[in-house]
Amino acid sequence: MGYFMKEHDIHVGSLLDQLNVRFGPTPDKKTHFGGIDEMVALQKEFKIFKKGRAFKNSVAVLNIGASHAEARNRMHDYFTNLSKHDSNVPNQNGDTAVVNALVKNLASKTPMPVYFTFHDMRAEKGNTRVLITEKNRPVTYFNRDYLTISFPTLPEKSAKPAAKPAAKVAKK
Repeated sequence: MGYFMKEHDIHVGSLLDQLNVRFGPTPDKKTHFGGIDEMVALQKEFKIFKKGRAFKNSVAVLNIGASHAEARNRMHDYFTNLSKHDSNVPNQNGDTAVVNALVKNLASKTPMPVYFTFHDMRAEKGNTRVLITEKNRPVTYFNRDYLTISFPTLPEKSAKPAAKPAAKVAKK
């Protein structure tokens, strides 16, 4: 996300955390309403995610990133760009694959929590794609399966390499 987030890269983790809380496991169905159960109910009532609707628009409805307007706007720019990326789902660009995966999961009889993460698109060939994994365990301390959505990231183009340490000055 670096290219889009620029100096707001520091907010990427918290923005993803907001998504992960909204789509995470429901803590206790008897005493707490939230997480994936709330998202299923909201999807049934309002169709927040809909085939043909951009992921960015659905995220905006969820008010993700509201505490920092510029970071939120840059995140929305990044999500708008997902349609320019392929996905690991045949014949679906990144935006379409994310929306379709969420629609399918939220409508299933046993919806899984969703985990949003990112990967370095420079690491290996094919990593420029949005990656959808229908069933895995990305959170090691939870003994449950997740739908995982991983976004390709690239450092900010203007990022400068780390400075070399200053040369030691010989004392006389």
